[in-house]
Amino acid sequence: MRLVRLNQATRCAGVVVTLAVVFLPVDSWVRAQQLSIRHYDVSDGLAHSHVAAMHQDSKGYLWLATWEGLSRFDGYRFTNYGPRDGLGDPIINAIAEDQQNRLWVATNGGGVARLIDAPQGTSSDQAEPGTSVRQKFVSFRIADSAASNIVNGLLFDSQNNLWCATDGGIYRAATGQGSDLKFEAIAPYQAETQIAFADRQGRLWFGTRNKLIEIVQDQIIEYGPDDEVGRYPIERIIEDGQGRLNVANEWEVYQFIPSPESKGRGRWRKWPLTLKPDQGINTILSDSAGALWIGTWNGLVKYHDGKQTLYTSAQGLSDSGILSLAEDRDRNLWIGTEGGGVCKLSSELIISFTRTEGLPNQNVRKVIEDMQGNIFASIQNGGLVRIVEEKAVPLRGSQVLPFSNFNERIMQDQHGDWWIGTDSGLFRFQGPELQLRRGQKFTAANGVVETSIMTGLCQDPTGKVWVSPQGQGLCYFDPTRKGRLVCEHIPSSALASFSQGALRMIGDRSGVLWLGGHWLFGRLIDGRVVMLQPTEGLPETNPRDFFFDSRGWLWIGLRYKGVSMTKDPTAETPTFVNYSTADGLASDAVWVVAEDDFGRMYFGTGKGLDQLDLITGRIRHFNTDDGLASDVINYCLKDRHGNIWVATTLGLSKFNPRTQRRADQPAPIYLSRVQIAGEELPLPETGTRSMPALELSASRNNLLIEYVALSFQGEHKLRYQYMLEGVDADWCAPTEARSINYAHLAAGSYQFQVRAINQEGIVSDAAAFQFRILRPIWQRWWFLTFAAVFVGLVIYAAHRLRVARLVELERVRTRIATDLHDDIGANLSLIAMLSEVARGNLQRDDLRMKEWFSTIAATSRDTVDAMSDIVWAVNPKRDHLRDLTQRMRRFAEDIFGARGVELEFRVPETGRDLKVGADLRREVFLIFKESINNMIRHSQCTVAEVELEIEHGWLVLQMSDNGRGFNVDRASEGNGLASMRLRAKRLGGRLEMNSTNGHGTSVTLRVPIDHRGRS
Repeated sequence: MRLVRLNQATRCAGVVVTLAVVFLPVDSWVRAQQLSIRHYDVSDGLAHSHVAAMHQDSKGYLWLATWEGLSRFDGYRFTNYGPRDGLGDPIINAIAEDQQNRLWVATNGGGVARLIDAPQGTSSDQAEPGTSVRQKFVSFRIADSAASNIVNGLLFDSQNNLWCATDGGIYRAATGQGSDLKFEAIAPYQAETQIAFADRQGRLWFGTRNKLIEIVQDQIIEYGPDDEVGRYPIERIIEDGQGRLNVANEWEVYQFIPSPESKGRGRWRKWPLTLKPDQGINTILSDSAGALWIGTWNGLVKYHDGKQTLYTSAQGLSDSGILSLAEDRDRNLWIGTEGGGVCKLSSELIISFTRTEGLPNQNVRKVIEDMQGNIFASIQNGGLVRIVEEKAVPLRGSQVLPFSNFNERIMQDQHGDWWIGTDSGLFRFQGPELQLRRGQKFTAANGVVETSIMTGLCQDPTGKVWVSPQGQGLCYFDPTRKGRLVCEHIPSSALASFSQGALRMIGDRSGVLWLGGHWLFGRLIDGRVVMLQPTEGLPETNPRDFFFDSRGWLWIGLRYKGVSMTKDPTAETPTFVNYSTADGLASDAVWVVAEDDFGRMYFGTGKGLDQLDLITGRIRHFNTDDGLASDVINYCLKDRHGNIWVATTLGLSKFNPRTQRRADQPAPIYLSRVQIAGEELPLPETGTRSMPALELSASRNNLLIEYVALSFQGEHKLRYQYMLEGVDADWCAPTEARSINYAHLAAGSYQFQVRAINQEGIVSDAAAFQFRILRPIWQRWWFLTFAAVFVGLVIYAAHRLRVARLVELERVRTRIATDLHDDIGANLSLIAMLSEVARGNLQRDDLRMKEWFSTIAATSRDTVDAMSDIVWAVNPKRDHLRDLTQRMRRFAEDIFGARGVELEFRVPETGRDLKVGADLRREVFLIFKESINNMIRHSQCTVAEVELEIEHGWLVLQMSDNGRGFNVDRASEGNGLASMRLRAKRLGGRLEMNSTNGHGTSVTLRVPIDHRGRS
């Protein structure tokens, strides 16, 4: 039973402690510095902080076995599984994959369980009884006894059979026999079995309390207490990169030496390890570099090339009790602890020194390497420390003034002597050993005032030592001269803007001294300073560091505009190239520049360390996530071993470029979630690279897509690009976002693709899926066809109805006209005729009665005429322009002919068949009649003219006479004239009248032919 092993091991520790102490060589131990470690625990989403086992699956996910379930990690977040998801017990002891890449876990009382990693799987046997929750694991009981279902380890043999090491012995089941598993006990091993392992040669290994069991070709070989390896309980069985088997018991590690015979007994070779009394072994791991890692009760031991290094919580581990180890495909080391969750050791690329390692103050201002290769660090307000055996040892005398705060003002000259500038003056100490006892302070006798020395302190290629006393410009010493050292000053008249001194200096091979200050940049050439101005490639003159690389190029760190470089610093007018955030730097404030043995450049900023590969142009960023002590960098130095020492505000870091790993493999990417119109699509539990093509209704046009790339090397530096074919013409700009939402997509066919870009710029294959959004029903061809036919039918039906109604209307109009003419007309004519007869028969003296009958007859005749006009207007057979003109001509000729007035009547020859509505014909004719009657009654004319024209859809009627005329302004409008104007207005037209005394009268009527559309 895995839960109590540590307590049992602790009780037997006393037996081993004596032997361990006796044979423990003190010199074999190395105490490590601060590691580049990332911690994950329950606050990050881990199910429990007790991590007993770890496994990276074939897709790249990291699985962690804890005391409260199984956790899956993708580099960003944890997904946890427990009994609610189908696990038989919350305590997980082991994790493995079969030959079909299916994940299996061993539980501490619930048998084994297999992950259901498929989009389907919602059947009833995968749901928790009484709920609709989908089960993500299917569990299998091993046997009836409780001990047999406490599974401590599992493996799959070459036939994909599942072997389980349980508290009740060893069991085996064939996994290819349907959905159920039938386990058989492997006799005679019915005792508690802790470890299960299958090696590359097909041998199966099992560890119990007192035996190591080897099963090869159905033969069982036991190694017990009489064998070296079996002296203590077996803890872990592993293989290294060369296929060599290593077995760890509670206190020792052995390498297996196979027998020459295929089924013979092997031998065991003990590793030359020395463990402390409190370092019983829990687990071991052989990494890809050949190092052996041993997880113990109290610390993590690394054994490599005969050297042991111990890492504990003092070096950054979250817990010193190490339970499990795993190396992922990116070669990160994962460290599962007893109560501190899991730690990720990315590499030993960066290790750091802080107060724990002896720094008196963590603000490190400069790093110096002396001629013997010793490393010293200058600490703000803390003097100097020397790095000795991974510890920071203070230099005697440097913790007091004036040497406790000289910061960057220290250098070793070509002769090995040390020069130190302080706030109270300049000192030189005999070398090559760095010591603060045998030396001198420069005074006025040496030509220099005892004042603060500015930051600038350097030795040029000619051997001159340059210093800048505050307020005194520049001066130099020539150590090659015999006798007293005297400071030679540069005349202030030649210093231009540097009369008060320089903050930083460096000399090139031509003897030119480059000078920098706040917003000052110049070169001392032949004893005179020549100031530099901003140019292309040198955007500002505010330098913060000068550095000559191995190629002879000069690099200039700038305060606000990145870093500039010139390949020919000796040129009269150097040309520069600038690098800034626009090129990928993390910051434009570059405080320090360095170079490694591979020619790569390093720029220290306030946002970490940038590495520029001049061959590829690629820039990588390193910060506290990678193990730097701080992101604010004060200084960088490359030592003779190629290490880059980085002085930061929170400690000293050592960067080893030789151990730098490139993420040379693309990060596989998976679609982890697809939601359509708020509905989750069923995906495999661990995501998918592709999906079956989907056909979506028009209303399901809102998509949420989540994705993740699996890489544990620079996972937070991964960038993503996506493209929706059918919407996007190209990939989007790289982004950190791991989801995208598409809203209100139009109907059409689409393909979504997403890919990952790692920190080396390597692009992964894309994960993709296709889908098609159908058009709304009203936009589909069959609906449009149906709608067109339906609309056509409706229009046709409406047309038929309109025609029918028009026909019916014409029938009604014809019937009305006939009735008016036949009935009312006949009756009125009869009244008129009878009135005339009656009047003729009256007595002569009955004058009043004759007058009445005369009035009745006249009124009847007028009514007959008016009715005739109405009948004519209503009659549909008269709906043409020619009917109107004929009636007008007949009326005018009758009237004017009876009065002897000459008539000229002009009508258009074209358009006589033009359709004219009944209301238009009637109103125009009535206006015409009224005008003709006025001419006859009032004008006394002898000639009259009538002209009818059609002009652009308008009917124009002009009537004129040569009568006596009248004054239009003074004439009062009678009912006739007002009626004429009203009728013209109703038709949407206008009536104009012109007349003057003695010159006749003209009337013009203009009305639209289709007066309904113009009214």
